[in-house]
Amino acid sequence: MMVFITHFFQNRNWRQLIAAVLLLCAMSAYAGSIKTIKSEVEFNGNRIELAARYAVTLSPEIETALKNGLSLPFTYDFKLTRPHFYAWYRSVADSFNPTASITYRLSYQPLTRQYRLNTGGLSRSFNTAEEALLALTIIRSWAVLESSNITPEDFAGKIRFRLDHSQLPKSYQLTALGDESWVLDSGWQELQRNAPQPVEAAQ
Repeated sequence: MMVFITHFFQNRNWRQLIAAVLLLCAMSAYAGSIKTIKSEVEFNGNRIELAARYAVTLSPEIETALKNGLSLPFTYDFKLTRPHFYAWYRSVADSFNPTASITYRLSYQPLTRQYRLNTGGLSRSFNTAEEALLALTIIRSWAVLESSNITPEDFAGKIRFRLDHSQLPKSYQLTALGDESWVLDSGWQELQRNAPQPVEAAQ
């Protein structure tokens, strides 16, 4: 065994292997990512509301495109996973949609050197990318499944947050195709029940 190990490390191929591993590590360090911090659901009367928070790192390629005028579409997606029969019946009976989505657009304004976040005709400006990303990656009180009568005991659903390639300009869709530096997706996460806060005893 020792003879094999000695022979292996005397061979120059191991240097090439280490160089390849270091290169892959360097490439992954510059790749973007979305990590889920929390994904919760809360029932307020007959309203189903979602809250989620993510940590986003933009790759250098995406940062450059943003600075060059590309508006980045980030989408929150929701889908009902239980009860299955309820979702199927309602969708057939009255066009009930067991899914929901909301899109935010992140852009950079070179004249003012500010970042802008737009959704549904509303706009907010930020002095830094960090401030804009912090606002982008937190969603609260997102009402889904309007007019449903699903009880908390019967409910289960998933949520994800992603850079929506389908809403990019065609040229960037081709650029993003198969390019890991353009893959920003949290993946589907199960929604957790928001635990009620304990009531402090009166002093």
